[in-house]
Amino acid sequence: DEGNGSMNVNVEFELTRPDAVLTDVNILLPLGCTDPPAIESIDGQYKHDPSSGMMCWHFDQIDSNNSTGALEFSIAGGNTDAFFPLQIMFQSDHLLCPVDILGITSSANGTTIPNIMTKSFTPESYTCA
Repeated sequence: DEGNGSMNVNVEFELTRPDAVLTDVNILLPLGCTDPPAIESIDGQYKHDPSSGMMCWHFDQIDSNNSTGALEFSIAGGNTDAFFPLQIMFQSDHLLCPVDILGITSSANGTTIPNIMTKSFTPESYTCA
């Protein structure tokens, strides 16, 4: 709280798994009001949705070359609880638990069945309270 009816907000993240590659990352922050945030500094991009009172902080990709991010903004209000919970959405072609299928065989005759495997990881829900 800056004492003038507005708050200065800092949000940071760090990817701690060097093998992880997250794509289409959206961090949804509730703002507690419909006013747009005054962005002081930002890594990535953002969009403000006044109808929902939310801000979407977006990254095309987070990986070992782009493993940290910071966002600083000020916004009208004084209730710090308004910024929680954060919702985080992302996709990845790299699984958290590396699983490989080495081959597919017919149970009827044991012959190899041609196949193509596509790995994809999208969490149903990821929330920071």
